[in-house]
Amino acid sequence: MLFTIPVVADNGNTISPKNEPRIVGGKPANAAEWGFYTQIVSRYSNRSYCGASYLGDGYVLTAAHCVDGDAPNQIAVKVGGMKYNGTDGQRVNVSNIYIHPNFNSRNLDNDIAVLKLDRIPVGAQMVEIAQGSLTQYAGVGDWLTVAGLGRTQEGGSSPSVLMEVDVPLVSDATCRTAGGSYTNVGAVSFCAGLPQGGKDSCQGDSGGPIVVNRSGTITQLGVVSWGIGCARPGKYGVYSDIAALRSWVDSVIASPSGSISVGYTKQQTLAGFKVGEIKTHTFELTNTGTTGFTVTNIELGYGGVALRPVISRDTCSATTLNASQACSVAIEFGASAAGAATVALNFSTDKATTVYTANISAVATDSGNSGTCDGSWDPVKVYNKGDKVKWAGKVWQAQWWTQGDNPSDSGPWGVWQEVGLSNCGAK
Repeated sequence: MLFTIPVVADNGNTISPKNEPRIVGGKPANAAEWGFYTQIVSRYSNRSYCGASYLGDGYVLTAAHCVDGDAPNQIAVKVGGMKYNGTDGQRVNVSNIYIHPNFNSRNLDNDIAVLKLDRIPVGAQMVEIAQGSLTQYAGVGDWLTVAGLGRTQEGGSSPSVLMEVDVPLVSDATCRTAGGSYTNVGAVSFCAGLPQGGKDSCQGDSGGPIVVNRSGTITQLGVVSWGIGCARPGKYGVYSDIAALRSWVDSVIASPSGSISVGYTKQQTLAGFKVGEIKTHTFELTNTGTTGFTVTNIELGYGGVALRPVISRDTCSATTLNASQACSVAIEFGASAAGAATVALNFSTDKATTVYTANISAVATDSGNSGTCDGSWDPVKVYNKGDKVKWAGKVWQAQWWTQGDNPSDSGPWGVWQEVGLSNCGAK
């Protein structure tokens, strides 16, 4: 699930999809003003890994990167849930996931998705969302409010209740001066934050709402998307611009059958193998929506110590999948040396320009022991995407920038993901 994880190198920094819980510089939210706040959770868990908002009529708005690759039966929502890992709010299952057809998982353009719930929650508070243009609701320097669940500082502990923080709207021109990926901000996204930093949304707040309150009327203007770190000076939070993307949201709600939903596992760690062995894996794709689509442009990529992968069986290429139908692509690959081997399946559909990517990784070893002995986790060291550490008898790999996050506490959607066993002993 989730994965979460689209991160992009940015001149030594990292674009961090904000899906590890945290609001920086905030305060406990006024529950009466946030009844529409919705948590996204695993189907069998109460722990929120992304935020969302309830639109009414059984629809929820969130970030595309929060649910990209998920099947509806893997997730649920808690509408009106104010507590982290709590049982409050109305828990509802998801029947369909609709991701913007032009969502780009590399730079997080069009980072927006709509979830169709399997029932309408009774008496749930809904939120009005922006239409027309952002400037109809707020100008540069106007204060907006963003809410989320999670840690109040990097490496700190998670709060028990929903947090909120006020941040000013930043002009596109100012935001672009931050350089790197910020230069792409403007068409379907906007920035908010203080030039000196200190207040921001952060990982885990992904998909949650940023709103404006005008004389008691609350309107959601954006969806928490990404940023470089959290609350850093000169590095603003980036939000998907709802007004710019409103026509697509309306089209899904008015005619959900016109949107496609692709289910696949975005990130998966396989069991280790030995150098010289052939590793096999089967990618599975499912139509989790109601509109049929044809799978196109299947390609394989690889990295690390992986040898060029080959397709041994393909039931997906040029195959039309109707509702609930599935296909598969089986591959084989080896390793040139001991280390981490990665393989990616890239594919498209005939209904949109989106390129979907399913990633797998496995650790190759020269002996029967998998893993490496390179460096134990250091709580004060800064790690970037791809860095590996050993901890508690296992090898872990960072999914994005991190400092102070204990690998053992990461969980299935955290910054550290297990990639093998360490033969250097447990700590």
